[in-house]
Amino acid sequence: MRRLVLTSLACLALLAGAASASSGTQPTGQIVFGMNHFCIVKGASGPEPADCGKGEIAVVAANGTGLRVLTHDQVTETSPAWSPNHEQIAFIKPRPHTSDQVWVMNADGTNQHALTHFTNAPQLFGNGVTPDLTWSPDGQQLVFAAFADKNGGLEQLYDVNVRTHAVRRLTSLATGATQPVWSPDGRWIAFVGAVAPDWIYLLSPKTHKARAVGKATGLDVAWSPDSRHLVFNSRGKLETVNTAGTRYHSLGVFGAQPSWSPDGRWIVFTYGDYVKEIRPNGQGIRHILHVSSKKGENFEPDW
Repeated sequence: MRRLVLTSLACLALLAGAASASSGTQPTGQIVFGMNHFCIVKGASGPEPADCGKGEIAVVAANGTGLRVLTHDQVTETSPAWSPNHEQIAFIKPRPHTSDQVWVMNADGTNQHALTHFTNAPQLFGNGVTPDLTWSPDGQQLVFAAFADKNGGLEQLYDVNVRTHAVRRLTSLATGATQPVWSPDGRWIAFVGAVAPDWIYLLSPKTHKARAVGKATGLDVAWSPDSRHLVFNSRGKLETVNTAGTRYHSLGVFGAQPSWSPDGRWIVFTYGDYVKEIRPNGQGIRHILHVSSKKGENFEPDW
């Protein structure tokens, strides 16, 4: 199951301001994200917005200044992800009539090149809906979700070596595997099963063995900075769980695409056309911005 996540550049600026106010320090660094502008086409019930290849990868300073568009072409790139040292950006780039590919570029947009050259298998489809691309903490590998062949089926996890471009299949699970997210300490790759009821699993990069996180089921998984907890969308509501799957805590709010702040003090999430933030204990909810989704979308921000 996949969800469309809408944010905006204005949202990022306000979010940075909110983080600054809550921590008492000025936010630093850059945020990479996808930005898209829809074309209006004729639909069954009248004019409707559609993706027409105007999506690009862009960066903006954490204080909302210095917007720069890094890609300039006729396809919509997705799943931008900073390398651990913030010197490179990985992303998924569509390739007409065949599989999408994993690409990387320098932080300033230079040296854009493909790491993969898939034809028939595996089949990678970056659709701007969920991030299916994650770096290893040492910056040597990228893990992504892809179909085993062009006939579809269930997605599995693969990795590609950033230096050699060698690709390996990591999982062959009956549940499938989507939305990989590598833990900050490098011990685990969290992912979501590709079939209902969307069980959350932890995969060991060393043994390639996976285990369920207790009875946790949900989507949009994100790690806490200390790698001890996960936040996720559980049937529309946000919930946290420890890696053993023994301690659950509902934040008591509906939301999607949660992301932990670097200091661990806030969880940012989207709800419909709104962007909000809340403490991990479910207190102190703040409304940040209302976002109109009629003309386009900005998606998958990565700080």
